[in-house]
Amino acid sequence: MPKIIITGGLGFIFSHVTEYFVKKGWNVVVIDNQSAGSHPEIINESFKYHNADMSKPEAVGIILRERPDYIVHAAANSDVDHSIKEPGKMILENVAMNVNVFEAARQLPDLKKVLYISTDEVYGECDHKMREDEALSPRNPYSSSKATGSLMRIAYENTYNMKGKTAEMRSSNVFGPRQDERKVLGALKAAIKNGNSIPLYNEGKGFREFIYVKNIPPAVELILEKGDGVYNVTLNEGFTISELIGMSEKVTDKKLETYPYNRPGMDMKYEIDSAKIRALGWKPIYTFEEGLKEYLTD
Repeated sequence: MPKIIITGGLGFIFSHVTEYFVKKGWNVVVIDNQSAGSHPEIINESFKYHNADMSKPEAVGIILRERPDYIVHAAANSDVDHSIKEPGKMILENVAMNVNVFEAARQLPDLKKVLYISTDEVYGECDHKMREDEALSPRNPYSSSKATGSLMRIAYENTYNMKGKTAEMRSSNVFGPRQDERKVLGALKAAIKNGNSIPLYNEGKGFREFIYVKNIPPAVELILEKGDGVYNVTLNEGFTISELIGMSEKVTDKKLETYPYNRPGMDMKYEIDSAKIRALGWKPIYTFEEGLKEYLTD
């Protein structure tokens, strides 16, 4: 079976991807330093685990020694509020992770594909559903650090004869089991359980699209096996945060308390076009409503 390296494979989203490929019978190798939001409880003998920081040069050697068929690069510091408080630190770490992955990938002649995991935030403020070929305009330190990986992918593909060996996934806001309280639906679930109040960013007017985490692993597999270039992954089901709170209250029959919070430089709307990956054959397993109900009532 194919060997796949998943960087950040203990994190909220990609711990699900790790388990998905294990169940598929793939030879799975995870590189993860167990930073905030990781789930070391999933570590077992079903996959090989390297406790390592992808931003350090040693990570290149780990990848080269493993000689994978596929690399999924999901490792990143993704806390937007942290990136606003310590922009230099986050940007340097995320850029270093990207460099190390692409440096390893270009030295693997038998590599079938490296998949870079990005975000819809690289498009910046959206006034329509953004397509993959539209310009990047990141507007906070986190999204700018992710956009560097998008540019590196193009540069390495062009310079090192890697055409057909690179791909990129930009998803909307992912939610589901194992999400921590730094993200909006993780905070909502905790508030429902504990009765605490949650911050209402910029009066709750921010619009985001949401996708249940169990829709992500099949999309990753499809891109690895058939994809080339960039793919937006979204259900195209979006809501303001105020609307999302109302929907969560309806699902759980519980009232949520909020307090005002202003995030500097916050983009008010992210919206992306998923036609390209749907044309590739992707069919979501869960609607937003189905995922929300399963997540909040579990």
